[in-house]
Amino acid sequence: MSDARSPIPSEAGSDADASVVLGVLTRNGAKGLSITISVVHRTIELVCAAAAATGLVALLLGFWAWHRSLPGAVIAVVGGGGTLAVAIYVLTRVRALATAVKHPAEVLSQTQDLVLRAKGSPELHKLAGTIRSRKGAKAAGLGRMRRAVGTGKLISSVIGLASPDPERHRYLVPFTPDRLRNLWLAILFGLWAWLVSAVIASLAFLSLAIQAL
Repeated sequence: MSDARSPIPSEAGSDADASVVLGVLTRNGAKGLSITISVVHRTIELVCAAAAATGLVALLLGFWAWHRSLPGAVIAVVGGGGTLAVAIYVLTRVRALATAVKHPAEVLSQTQDLVLRAKGSPELHKLAGTIRSRKGAKAAGLGRMRRAVGTGKLISSVIGLASPDPERHRYLVPFTPDRLRNLWLAILFGLWAWLVSAVIASLAFLSLAIQAL
């Protein structure tokens, strides 16, 4: 039975692996991230503002309409307040990414430092192999945005090889795989919470209108 683990590369191989990863980062890193985050940041910022406003309206209208009913008040507070909290969380994390990208030279330099720290590891060898296999796709004409997203994933993968120091690599902390995964999950949860808040706000408004009759 063959060993499924990645072999430890030789010294020459580890230098080649590091060169492949560093080459991609040098060519596309700062520019690619700037394109990606600038678009994503503005889009998510608008969505977060709308979701937060909906959550706040659901909270206030729901509590006003159902404050005499404990279950109704709890639904309003949990639904509206939850949406508001998730929107603020997502906005804070996305702004941290945007702040880091405003310093592209530092982001690139700190990422290169992590690559050199991981040189010789099986993980870096595997990552370099993945990059080599994607060169054909790039030559085939991948769009600029798709390449930018790929570069962002690459930087996150590099960070996963060697955990960044909060002081030495402070601009890389927002790109750690755990933070990006939690951000993605929060965005998905926030979209559902936004829908729930919209329903709560609509029902609360209808309830208040009926009470006013």
